[in-house]
Amino acid sequence: MNDKEFEEFFKSLENNDNSGSAKDDYAGDEFVFSGFFEDNTTADKNKTEKPSERRAAFDFSDDDDFAPPPPEEDEDEASFAPPPSIDDEDEPQPKKEKESAAEKLFGGIFSKNDEKKKEKAKKEEPAPDYSDYEEPEEEPADDPKAREKRKRKIIANWLTTIIWVSGVLAVSVFIAYFALSSINDLVGFSKASHEAQVVIPEGATLGEIADILKDNGIIDEPFTFEVYAHIKKMQDRLDAGTFSLNSNLGYDQIFQALRKKDPGQQTVTLTFYEGMTASQIAKKLEENGVCGYDEFMEAVDTASFDYEFESMMGTSEYIYHKWEGYLFPDTYEFYLDMNPRSVLATKFLNNFNNKITASYYERMQELGMSLDEVITLASVIQSEAATVDDMRGVSAVFHNRLESGSGLPYLQSDVTYFYYRDEIEPYIGDDEALDEAYHTSYDTYYKKGLPVGPVCNPGANAIEAALNPDMEKHGKDYYFLADSSGKFYWAKTHEEHEANMAAAGVG
Repeated sequence: MNDKEFEEFFKSLENNDNSGSAKDDYAGDEFVFSGFFEDNTTADKNKTEKPSERRAAFDFSDDDDFAPPPPEEDEDEASFAPPPSIDDEDEPQPKKEKESAAEKLFGGIFSKNDEKKKEKAKKEEPAPDYSDYEEPEEEPADDPKAREKRKRKIIANWLTTIIWVSGVLAVSVFIAYFALSSINDLVGFSKASHEAQVVIPEGATLGEIADILKDNGIIDEPFTFEVYAHIKKMQDRLDAGTFSLNSNLGYDQIFQALRKKDPGQQTVTLTFYEGMTASQIAKKLEENGVCGYDEFMEAVDTASFDYEFESMMGTSEYIYHKWEGYLFPDTYEFYLDMNPRSVLATKFLNNFNNKITASYYERMQELGMSLDEVITLASVIQSEAATVDDMRGVSAVFHNRLESGSGLPYLQSDVTYFYYRDEIEPYIGDDEALDEAYHTSYDTYYKKGLPVGPVCNPGANAIEAALNPDMEKHGKDYYFLADSSGKFYWAKTHEEHEANMAAAGVG
């Protein structure tokens, strides 16, 4: 085709778009070329040609240099579509986008080529491999069995978690309990006081000794006892025999009590009399090589062993020596160079704990007195009298004075002043305020009722006298005194007491 033919061709297309006289049965390429020939025929317009022959006349090959370029799209061009029929005028027609003449001419050719390329690409693309994929089984949401299955699974998961957590907590609690129990057993803390005569047979192994101690209620953890014995290298140094032991003892104190006597080791037997003070006991221990005075007195002032009766002792800050009154006087055998705490606990305090039986505590309850009050009163009685009858008489006088409404609230016992003068005043220095505090706490000429704490270590007779005053003979006595020979004088009134003083030569 030459340039003139192309120009006529495009003009015909433009005329067709503006005329709007297209036929409803136009389709594809036939529609375009038929419009072209209708507007560009010669005078012999009645001459007909087949559509296939007309297509061949304008079939441009890819090699034809004169093939027209595709026209640019015109967005404002009206859509090349047949007008609606009269019958369809009342019905709303869908709005279609305009299609340019070039799109009508070449769009079909290009779109078919694109479709062929896409189909070819789809054929060449390898199909995905779904051989390993398993389609999940979908359970109907409203299936009761499925819901019940999910519910059981959730419950099972929760139960498993709870059991696992409970197991971990149980193991942790057991370990913590065992550790705490072992520590308490090792040092003898937080254990009820229990005395037992323990028999260790000849040739007993460490494990057998631990079991015997466990069976007698002395220790709670035999395994811990064996381990600690190996640490302290005591596994082969425990003796056979019969021993008096208390559950309040720590392992070190038990080793001390059960320790074999070394071939060259010396022992000493000492007797401590009723009414001795803690400092007098400490001096005697040091003089006989058992332990040092200062070390023993430090234990007396500060040591704790968690005896059950320890919670019943006095707690005033002006009690000068903590364990004064509880160092039970008796005869004891000691090793030389013993640990002061072991001396205090395994000898004196264990013996006190054994002597104060349940009947004593029952009597205290009947009298409405505490252990601290009974031991304090017994220490004053112990220092005032020597015989049991006199002790019970002195106890009666003091009980009468301690009775509410007696009118004589002061015991006026000389021994309470002597304790302050001899045991406290020399050791408190020049602090006048502290001196005054101790003086008025112990001296019953200044202190109403009982002194703040015991003034010596009483024996069994004085303790029993404090619990059982002789009220039949001395139920109305408020005064007593003793002459140089130890004879006691009793009085109900102050006048009688003055007369007794004159008779006894005491003034």
